[in-house]
Amino acid sequence: MKKEFKKIWDIALPFQDKRNDKDHASIVMKFAMKLLRSEKGDEDIVIPAAILHDIGWSQILEKERMTLFDCMPDSKKERILKIKHQKEGVRLAKKLLKEVKYDPKLTKEILEIISEHDTRKSILNMNDSILRDADKLWMFSKKGFEADIRRRKISVKKWNHFLLTVIDQKLNTDTAKKIAKQELEKRIIDYAQLHLF
Repeated sequence: MKKEFKKIWDIALPFQDKRNDKDHASIVMKFAMKLLRSEKGDEDIVIPAAILHDIGWSQILEKERMTLFDCMPDSKKERILKIKHQKEGVRLAKKLLKEVKYDPKLTKEILEIISEHDTRKSILNMNDSILRDADKLWMFSKKGFEADIRRRKISVKKWNHFLLTVIDQKLNTDTAKKIAKQELEKRIIDYAQLHLF
């Protein structure tokens, strides 16, 4: 990891993983690195965006941010909460990037990506696409899958069915779709062994 990224990671750490999603930021960052190897993106934008994209949740009261999991994905309530965390995330990310003296030109695009990473209908560019795919791939990871079925109180089968729609409808890059399918196959094996699939 570049020293600039390490500085951002260290300063952002107190604001990470505030939705009972331990290691969310680190898993998103790992997926972003994988996607950067296959897709043409700028790591100096994508990696800081991956580190900082969800720090806005730390600025929302726990009781409110956890209501996100009382609703199904794509509901009106979920959208309102996501807009709020994006707004708070931009405010906090701007402050943190200034503290570590990150390049202002790069900061501008990082903040633009964070500003609507969960709600923007269109794709800004490949950097935005990579960050958004990496964030969604969290749901397919072992920790992400387990966190979502626990937080949403949903069955393994129903969550698997929802994730199949994510692959087709919400992932942008072919690389992300391939990774998602591979991860989902692993989850099916994990849960089949527990007779939950």
